[in-house]
Amino acid sequence: MALLFLLLLTAFAWALGAVQLWVRARWAGEALVWLGGMLALGVAACIAWGFMGLLRHADWQALSTGQAVQRWLGSGSSWFQRTGWLPLDRISNAYLTMDLVWTLVALCAASAWGYVFWAGVAEHRRQARVRRIR
Repeated sequence: MALLFLLLLTAFAWALGAVQLWVRARWAGEALVWLGGMLALGVAACIAWGFMGLLRHADWQALSTGQAVQRWLGSGSSWFQRTGWLPLDRISNAYLTMDLVWTLVALCAASAWGYVFWAGVAEHRRQARVRRIR
């Protein structure tokens, strides 16, 4: 389930850029840049947390994705349910033990890529309207 949720979050972060296509919501582009910036700050905070562990305990102390989700949603959430398919369960376990930084980097990249992609689509639409008017 963890990989399904990660893919859904990544797709949602990418699809948020489509809000730029709505003509009345020009402010949405700024909100998406702020979202990407907050995700990047989350990456920096996770790295700083890991370095603090190096300074205090001589060991990298960054949160794993599983620890972060357990603190946020609790241990009984559907995030931790098994799929019953052994290869997918193994990949999910590997993902859950990775540092949270990689999840935040993936969401940050998806948000930035979606913003750029949908901004390009919006610009092509704007140019097509200008050509039609001429």
